Amino acid sequence: MAKDLGYGDGYDVSFFGEEFGAGRLIQIISDSTLLACMSMVPKSNSRVIVLYLKVVSLTSSQVGNDSSDPEYCCSEDDDSSDPDFEDSDYAQSDEEIDLLKKDDKWLEGYVDHSCTDNDPNAEENDESDNGEESPTLTCPNSFSSEDEAVGELRRKKNRMPKSEDFRPEVDMANPSFKPGLKFATAEIFRKAVRIYSINCGRELIFMNNDRNKIRVVCEEGCPFVIHSLSVSGSTYLQAKTFNPTHVCSKGSKNIHATASWLAERYSGQLRLNPNWTASSFAEQVYQDYGYRPSRATVYRARVMAVDIVEGSYSKQYEVLWDYCHELRTRNLGSIVIIKSEMEGDRPRFQRIYICLVACKKGFLDGCRPVVCLDGCHVKGPHPEQVLSAMGVYANNGMFPLAYAYVENESNSTWLWFLELLSGDLNIRNSQGYVFMTDKQKGLIDVVDALFPHAEHRHCLKHLYGNFYLEHRGLALQHQMEATARATTVPWFHAEMRKMLELSKPAHDWLAEKDPRHWSRAYFKTDPKCDMLMNNLCEAFNHSIMDVRDKPVLTMLERIRLYIMLLMAGRRVFCEKWDGQVGPRIRKILEKNKGKAQWCIPKAAGQNRFEVMHHSGRNFAVDLNAHSCSCRAWDLNGIPCLHACAAISWFHGNPEDFCDVVYKKEAYLRAYEPMIMPMTSQDQWMKINLAPLLPPKYHKQPGT
Repeated sequence: MAKDLGYGDGYDVSFFGEEFGAGRLIQIISDSTLLACMSMVPKSNSRVIVLYLKVVSLTSSQVGNDSSDPEYCCSEDDDSSDPDFEDSDYAQSDEEIDLLKKDDKWLEGYVDHSCTDNDPNAEENDESDNGEESPTLTCPNSFSSEDEAVGELRRKKNRMPKSEDFRPEVDMANPSFKPGLKFATAEIFRKAVRIYSINCGRELIFMNNDRNKIRVVCEEGCPFVIHSLSVSGSTYLQAKTFNPTHVCSKGSKNIHATASWLAERYSGQLRLNPNWTASSFAEQVYQDYGYRPSRATVYRARVMAVDIVEGSYSKQYEVLWDYCHELRTRNLGSIVIIKSEMEGDRPRFQRIYICLVACKKGFLDGCRPVVCLDGCHVKGPHPEQVLSAMGVYANNGMFPLAYAYVENESNSTWLWFLELLSGDLNIRNSQGYVFMTDKQKGLIDVVDALFPHAEHRHCLKHLYGNFYLEHRGLALQHQMEATARATTVPWFHAEMRKMLELSKPAHDWLAEKDPRHWSRAYFKTDPKCDMLMNNLCEAFNHSIMDVRDKPVLTMLERIRLYIMLLMAGRRVFCEKWDGQVGPRIRKILEKNKGKAQWCIPKAAGQNRFEVMHHSGRNFAVDLNAHSCSCRAWDLNGIPCLHACAAISWFHGNPEDFCDVVYKKEAYLRAYEPMIMPMTSQDQWMKINLAPLLPPKYHKQPGT
């Protein structure tokens, strides 16, 4: 701009600084004076300020030298001098710094070093292009070459004591103090003092404790002191005095080691070890700090730490809508349903049903049509029930199908659960399905009503529990088991006669029970499952035992994670199979092959055999139909001892005669679908629904 007016390189620029005294020109010689000039620009639409130019001559000593700039001397308060502050994304490399130095040397060649400030021949005015003489600007008042007003502010700042900031995220774990240390708030300072007190093993006392002045001392006679004051015009506190010397001894107790501090300090370890006991917790505190907190303090701290790690019981119900949406989004096709009832303008939680699409597809593609049903108690301030449905996969193990979290185990909850399950499995005609139950309240009637054509089995273990109340004795127990394990109707009646010989009341009690529900002699052969006890649901209930006292969201997530890892692990496990069937099936085959040595097969032709057992019984075996007159092979699809004897006659492999439901292909079909991983709660989409209230307290049966 100055060159456009006809001026050369030798000139000074000044502005009229009302802020620094009326009638005073301030020369623009540094960044600070330039910023001061910019602050004088009016805020109105005509953003114009008057600048004054004075023509001078430059000397080489003035070129590229900022030593007169008040900002040239860096203050320790500046971020650029802070060794902990570095923006690595914008930091210059060594190569870039070398290149800048070369540029400085190149620019230095364009500086006229022959000019001096006191050159008598230097012209104060240059002629313009049109030959007219340019006017000389005169200042209303004289001014010095240094910005005295801005420089005075800089000098005041430099006279302040050197200081640094206390950073809680870095320094709070092991705080230290020194004069000049600044704290953003009084609460941060108090927290740092408390942790310092615990770390050094001494009970520090707050003598003066307000937001403007805090004084901390030790016990009487000890010279230790920390004194901090608030800085005028700011919100932070600054340590003015610090004497770290102690003449007192360490104590075995500390008032600052409260339950809330213990919870915050050890919440990370509790997250890694959810089953951390109170005694182990107290021992860890003693090893770390030399204190032995009371049992009550440890208990409260553990409860608080659980809230920090997992969230409170009530708060987790408020985010259930978000969880369900995220679960459906991550696992497309999954059925997640919440049932609630309105209470005022807020819904109150009642039940939640979850059937993951991977579980549903795996059950339909690779499992037998057998569904085991059971429920288990949930501990905590909101005691509820977990209802579960399990399938049977190729290795005769538990296959999680669906689960629900309900208020109690009753006719209405089982009806709600099984109606949703029936819809997911698309069961229109229940013919061919098997349902195994533990004779829970209302469950038998619901199964009979919803699945009238399905086979309904009762768990033998629970049936014996009722039998034992009136008919005790080991002999009766063994005889009842033999009756249930009989695979043919004639053998069943033979075992019932033996029961009559032992005890007529026991025989009459058992005769009242429909054998179609508990004896293999009356089981259907299509499902290829001779299961007598509901062990699969019991296994699932045991697997989730550690999470049944957790808040609802934590419990549901742990169950989902357990099923996800279970399916992933079994998918890898199948690759290690040596044969066509799983280890459990091979174990059954080896047992049957061992018993087959007591059998003599006689070939009748076309893969039909008459097998004579050493007991004197004869059995008809048809290898083509995978059938034996003992019905054991027909029931479970695994060659019985008579079939193994016939297969050994022509040196065959019994695995080839196992039903397809046990083969590796069926196993892989069951575990081919994958449960997709979930994100953490901070990444869930917020659903605009009224937060759920926790369920009302229901006293559970048997508690």
